[in-house]
Parts: sequence; C-alpha cells; structure tokens
Amino acid sequence: MVIYTPVMLLLSFLPIVTEPWLWIKVGVIVVGTIIFGIWVIRFSLWQRDEYWRERGKDPKHPERLGRVDDGHHGANTTEG
Repeated sequence: MVIYTPVMLLLSFLPIVTEPWLWIKVGVIVVGTIIFGIWVIRFSLWQRDEYWRERGKDPKHPERLGRVDDGHHGANTTEG
C-alpha cells in the first residue's frame, strides 16, 4: 500500500491519454485492489486467531479446548 498509492498518483497525473496506457492503469488498479483485499482478509484472520490465542484456545477450533464458561454446552450440563 505504501508503494501502490504514490505509483497510482504518478500514473494518474502523467499526460498520456492513449488507450493502451489507460488499460495499463486499469490493470494496475485491479491488481492493487486484489492485493489490498487479500491483505485485509489475512490481517482480519490474524486478529481473530490472536483473539483466541489470548484466551488459551485453538484459533481453528475455539470450542474444543479450555473449559466451558457458561455451563450450557453438551454433556457438561446438569440441568433437567
């Protein structure tokens, strides 16, 4: 993102208006958007995993490890 923004600003202000140049700019925008989207998804998943790790649970299966806090899950209940 640090490199993408200045490059796009530079490409936008160049006085070239030929059709191939416009397609190149569109391609750069599409590739940058895809890379940014992947980065956002990976960052979000990393934050979720850290949330569960802080609580001492497996990020992929947080319900498997650790004790049941509310006592209302599965065979751990004693209510009738």
